[in-house]
Amino acid sequence: MTILAPLSMRISAAFVVLALGGTAQAIEVKNLEGFEALYGRYAPAGDCSRQPQIVVEREGFRFEVEGEIHKINNPEFAASYGGNFYQGITQWFMPFRSSQGFPILMSFNHEERTGVLNIEGHDEGWSGGPPLSPRNKALVEGSPYAVCRN
Repeated sequence: MTILAPLSMRISAAFVVLALGGTAQAIEVKNLEGFEALYGRYAPAGDCSRQPQIVVEREGFRFEVEGEIHKINNPEFAASYGGNFYQGITQWFMPFRSSQGFPILMSFNHEERTGVLNIEGHDEGWSGGPPLSPRNKALVEGSPYAVCRN
C-alpha cells in the first residue's frame, strides 16, 4: 500500500532535491551520433544567405563565422540541464571550453520548437569571467537560428 504525502510536503521535498542537486551535469561526446534529429545547416532565422552559420553533422559542429571555420568534434552534452524529470525536446550543448573562448550554451529545439537553435553566453560575467570572444559574440548575436529553408 502506498501512502502519498501531502502536496506541500512533496513540493518541499522537490525544492530540497533541486537545491542539493541543482547543478547540471555535462558529458563530453566524441561525435554527434545519436543526435541525428539535430543534423542540418542552421542560419539566423533560417536564412542561409546570412551569417554566422552552424552545421550539425555526425562528426560534430562546424561554425562558419566571419569567413572562418571552427570545427568541434567533442562538445559537452548538458544531459541534465533541463532537470532530472525533464521530458521535452530541447537539448543543450556547450561546444567550446574556456580555453577556446568563454563558453556558449546551445539550445536545440529551443522553447520546445523543432528546428530552432538559440545560442547564449554561458555564465558570461559570472565569477569575474571574461567577456565573450569575438567569434562567440557573433554566434550569440546571430541567435535565434533555424534550419536553413533556402
